[in-house]
Amino acid sequence: MKQYLGIDLGTQSVKVLALNEEGVLLSKASREYPILTPQTGFAEQEPETWWDKTREATREVMFSLKDKSIEAIGLSGQMHGTVMLDERNRPLRSSIIWCDQRSGTEVLEMRRRVGDRLAEIAGSDIFTGFMAVSLLWMKNHQPETFRLIHRVVLPKDYLKIKMGLAPSTDIADASDTLLFDINRQIWSERILEALELSPSLFPPLYKPTQVIGEVVSPIRKELGLEGPCRLVAGAGDQPCAALGNGIVRPGDLLITIGTGGQVFSPITSPLVDPHLRIHTFCHAVGGLWYLLGAHLSAGLSLSWIKRSVLDRSEHPFEIGDLDREASEAEAGCQGLLFLPYLIGERTPHNDPKARGAFLNLHLTHRRSDLIRAIMEGVGFALKDSVDIFAGLGVSLERVVFAGGGAHSPLWKRIMSSLLDRPLISSRAREETATGAAILAMLGTGLFPSAEVAAERLIRYDEPVEPVESWKTLYAENHRKFQKAYSLIKPLFPHNA
Repeated sequence: MKQYLGIDLGTQSVKVLALNEEGVLLSKASREYPILTPQTGFAEQEPETWWDKTREATREVMFSLKDKSIEAIGLSGQMHGTVMLDERNRPLRSSIIWCDQRSGTEVLEMRRRVGDRLAEIAGSDIFTGFMAVSLLWMKNHQPETFRLIHRVVLPKDYLKIKMGLAPSTDIADASDTLLFDINRQIWSERILEALELSPSLFPPLYKPTQVIGEVVSPIRKELGLEGPCRLVAGAGDQPCAALGNGIVRPGDLLITIGTGGQVFSPITSPLVDPHLRIHTFCHAVGGLWYLLGAHLSAGLSLSWIKRSVLDRSEHPFEIGDLDREASEAEAGCQGLLFLPYLIGERTPHNDPKARGAFLNLHLTHRRSDLIRAIMEGVGFALKDSVDIFAGLGVSLERVVFAGGGAHSPLWKRIMSSLLDRPLISSRAREETATGAAILAMLGTGLFPSAEVAAERLIRYDEPVEPVESWKTLYAENHRKFQKAYSLIKPLFPHNA
């Protein structure tokens, strides 16, 4: 039976898994690595560290497999980051990753240079940490290094180079750089010219499922691989996570609560929000684009109260403890509201100066109310994105709930009641690496389409239904939540 590898190069760790052609998980391994912060607002990582940790995790997976033959490998990776290479494809410096915030001035510069057509071409507003403004920052602040750049690739693409391939990327991941024309699906000559960036810096583009080569023999031996070991181009982590959750048709909606929160829905044409509250990028599934709402402090809000308020050395709380305790509080938490803007917010406000807040706090509120208010507040923020999708005319027929939040029975009921729809969750818990492996299966012809692959491979838990008595209350509290942002915005620190 054929075997496939999926590699997901995330922000804090790399995950590697092996699946057989029936989607059965054969083995998995992961390795963590740090985010480097050489100055306040900087976020960088070493590409060689990515490779070292990927190599360790892959060898662990292969060691556990009796059959070492791998038909093909798919890759997923953190989006937006910038890996700068010299003429020998070696990193010139650390990679600037998506959560970097140094390029605020360059955001304004890019907006001035490109003008009003930016969203129409690139499908998104401009954010720090995206490749376009990171390159502008390099040009402005480290010109000596910038002049040495021969190629620029996205994070996961560096792994393909280490496996013996020439620099390349895929149209799904390229679409999140702000340098790509999402309509024509090519590097945008207009944007590159406006930013005075040479087209030669950017690698060839492939479809995410396209086979672009094979792992070279010395690396196969180093990783413990045998067999064809073909590599497909891969995609960014959001479209791979969608594929790993079976989100392959218009009308599907994926809500993910991890450190951040995302709302994702496929569309058949590149529809762009005129108010630029959400992103429009290319899906890993051919012929589709997707809308993406991004929220910075979803699971992070819950881990913040656990780490900063609740934990004691003699009694560290587990996430399951928080879920059980929050279940003791009443829905609506006696009027308590939480704004989950601990590190600013993207959708719908694009406001890096936004800050979190508890509102309507009363002497009678207990610890359980605070925990549940955080879960509800994150739910309200995610519903902001869902409402934008609906306002753009997107039909929402099926909702899949994923990420760490999907392990919380209470959070599922909260989200289901907020949306007034049943929620399902994939039984696979490494959905992004699974999506990368499915790209490899599609690229080598195992399935004729992503729809067939999803139908054959993805299995779901029983749906969670809305709680009738919560629906009206949550609709009212969501309106209050939306109003609260504009009311307290003048109090946010202006020098943040």
